[in-house]
Amino acid sequence: MLPFSRAGSRRGLFYAIATVWGLVAICLGLVMISELGSNDGSSKIYLLPWCIATGAVIALPSIYLIYRGQFHPFHPLVFPAWSFFFPGFFIGGLVVALGGAQPYLLSLIQDEDHNLPLTFAFVILGFGGLTAGFAVPYARKLGRWISGWLPKWEIPTSRIAFSGIVLMIVGLMNTLAAFALGILGFQRVEEIGTFDGIIYLLSLFHIEATFLLWLYVFRNKRFGIWQLLIVGLLLVTAFTKSAFQGNRAGLVYIFVLIAFAYTFSGKALKAKHYAIGGIVVMIAVIFGIIYGTTFRNVKGSEEQMSIDQYVTLVPATWNKLVEQDPGTTLVNGFSTLSERLDSISPLAVVVSNYEALAPYEEAWGINDNIYVDTVIFFIPRVVWPDKPVSIDASKYGDLYFNFAENSFTLTPMGDLLRNFGPIGVPIGMFILGMIIRTLYASLIEGQDFSYWRVTLFYMMFSTISFEGTFGLIIPILFKVGVASFFGLLIVRFCAGSLKKFA
Repeated sequence: MLPFSRAGSRRGLFYAIATVWGLVAICLGLVMISELGSNDGSSKIYLLPWCIATGAVIALPSIYLIYRGQFHPFHPLVFPAWSFFFPGFFIGGLVVALGGAQPYLLSLIQDEDHNLPLTFAFVILGFGGLTAGFAVPYARKLGRWISGWLPKWEIPTSRIAFSGIVLMIVGLMNTLAAFALGILGFQRVEEIGTFDGIIYLLSLFHIEATFLLWLYVFRNKRFGIWQLLIVGLLLVTAFTKSAFQGNRAGLVYIFVLIAFAYTFSGKALKAKHYAIGGIVVMIAVIFGIIYGTTFRNVKGSEEQMSIDQYVTLVPATWNKLVEQDPGTTLVNGFSTLSERLDSISPLAVVVSNYEALAPYEEAWGINDNIYVDTVIFFIPRVVWPDKPVSIDASKYGDLYFNFAENSFTLTPMGDLLRNFGPIGVPIGMFILGMIIRTLYASLIEGQDFSYWRVTLFYMMFSTISFEGTFGLIIPILFKVGVASFFGLLIVRFCAGSLKKFA
């Protein structure tokens, strides 16, 4: 079994969590004392109890797992907590409560005193429903039953390197095609082509091969020249792709992939890993936001451009970063970071306006998106060229925020609320929790290490976005799962060919 945790590390982790919450309590106490004599209307101290309650609900599964000796940072309930829910709703909630939120978004919220606390309540219901669905024993039993029907592939470590590089080459070829067609990067396709979806899924072979090769590096008992060359290849391709995508979270994605591979390779995590990891994440977030924002400013819009023009954006971005004053760059980076951390305000806009805007959603083409996405997603666009597209972020932004040039955070809770009302939030998140537990039990939980199972789990689990729509989660899980399985078939075929020629 994978040694995700050690009972001896429980006390240290528990003390770390207690220390963090102690510091939070001290900071909140000082803020409340400083506000007693203040007449500044921008702060919303009445939100602090809601913020603390939300943080406690988000942290509770992690604390329970520490107590049980089953904690690791990429557990299906822990990873969403530290990667999105805690920074987005607890820290983001503090930003709003202390008056650091964006006035533009707050102006769109009707009756702040009612709808902001209600938004925290929906987050509590959403994460609580996710946790309850994950804890249902039937989901675990279903996962174990599925596990029994999965193939018992055993790919020796000695054959992973060659097979992974072959898969990476295929993935890189499709990645280049995706950039050329405008599918990847900071650009928007005006008209979706018949084969665009297939090319995008095939480009995921690069990510799959990258993860597989990192597993290979960490599973090796020695680190030689061959492993060094592979690490160099992985870092060069990953950073190059991130630079061209212009994604603010690109560096964080790279770190998460490497840390995920390290954890699931069977390595034991120690206190130094958590300390180093926290520092690296902070640096990756800040620099990623600075680079991504500068890249987008250089490009100007999401308008599609030729590959020759697109290539020039990277050196232009670096030139602008060098020319800018470092102090100004950091200030702008932290300002953007504070805006990105606030997930409460954009969700509160939905909570405040979804009933009033419901009659207009059909005219904007974003109504009933969960039903549309989950019912017709399995029909290929090759068969149905005029198949309805998923909810368009620009149309959603135009209707709810009066601004179509930005992708605003929706979250599965907001999407469920728009489609089914308040009752849909806990029920939908409960179902999502069951799906994640079934996936985890069928590929990871209680099983010995397997290259293909761990890789398939990473590819599927990492595609679950808690910033986007609920309706796209199941379709993307299915499509990425199928594409990743075919990628693993390529790996297995190459590994079998090596055996024949050995």
